[in-house]
Amino acid sequence: MDLLLELIQVTLGRRVGLSQTPSEEDWGRLFQMAEEQAITSFVFPALEILNKGGQKPPMELLYEWIGLAEQVRAQNKLMNREAARLTELFENEGHRTAILKGQANARLYCHTENTESTDNFTSHTDGTDKGSDLSLLRQPGDIDIWVSGGKERVVQTLRKLHLIDGGMSKYRSAEKAEDAYHHIHLRKNENGVDVEVHFRPSSGNQDPFTNRRLQQYLNLEIDRENEMVGEGFRVPSLRFALVMQLAHIQKHFIEEGVGLRQIIDYYYLLRKWSLENEELRVDWRSLGLHHIAGALMWVMKEVLQMDDGWMIARPDEKRGRMLLEVIMAGGNFGHFSPEMQQGFSVGGSLKYRLEKYKMLRFDARETIWGEINYCGSFVMSIPERIRRRSWTLRIQ
Repeated sequence: MDLLLELIQVTLGRRVGLSQTPSEEDWGRLFQMAEEQAITSFVFPALEILNKGGQKPPMELLYEWIGLAEQVRAQNKLMNREAARLTELFENEGHRTAILKGQANARLYCHTENTESTDNFTSHTDGTDKGSDLSLLRQPGDIDIWVSGGKERVVQTLRKLHLIDGGMSKYRSAEKAEDAYHHIHLRKNENGVDVEVHFRPSSGNQDPFTNRRLQQYLNLEIDRENEMVGEGFRVPSLRFALVMQLAHIQKHFIEEGVGLRQIIDYYYLLRKWSLENEELRVDWRSLGLHHIAGALMWVMKEVLQMDDGWMIARPDEKRGRMLLEVIMAGGNFGHFSPEMQQGFSVGGSLKYRLEKYKMLRFDARETIWGEINYCGSFVMSIPERIRRRSWTLRIQ
């Protein structure tokens, strides 16, 4: 674990080498952990820096790393084109748009002053500079695009464009689009790109009281003019991104798990915010985000060696250690945690729910409301579970 965190620090320009030279077995484990965290291509630029200090990985593994980095570069270019296409598509229908997270975050990725170019491992002919090159090394997931107009109008547009058939591909139950809370999950397009169309900017909190204030803040902020960037899509303000993505981290952390990719995303948001010297007046407690803000700042400072001037809250070591433990144990969105590996059997699901009660020590209100909401949705879905003779409605 320590070597992976050091590898990230090398990428961020916070150190120039690892504390010890990894063995061949260590390098294999490093690669595996990076894959679980979805940051394998992100840490790739650190390899040349380490090579200069005699800490080069085995050649076979290096070639695999190079191949993966090139695939991610190509995928990011595809995702940027798709984000631009979707922006034009919905704006031609009279909607306003903004790309959330993902590709909007990737464009903020850049080498720091202490990090050198890594073009010696591969040749590039696209004219990208050091900053844009690293932006193409963030491993993409899906495209999240906010579309204005509210649920009813957005669904109408999606039907008009033949993008939905009344259901979403993520669930076996073919859940109706009208029943979605904040987004419509489209089926993969011909390029294999997953798209989530947001009619509400965030899934928010489980606590309905703080969630109401959070949604009000985000709706007001995203309704402002969103910036059109060189990649051909619009991005929301830094104020919006810092609040929305903190809520996103909290929700995934408490419900299933969160990985280093989301933490690094937030690192670059904070870096951009500090460079812009933009004022951020947010009452984290009122929005139900004060615990996760303190925990995340501790992780940023202790793990990523973030500058004190980037802090948006006082570091909380107790909760920060809980957050870091979940991050390192579960990988990207908790997919590699022991609980998730249990699958969706009755026993596995019950064990998973019991594990969630550990979160009472982190945020009691959010955890309790999460269980209340889960129980309510479970009861409402019993007829569908009986009809399908399945304990779970999710695709396994």
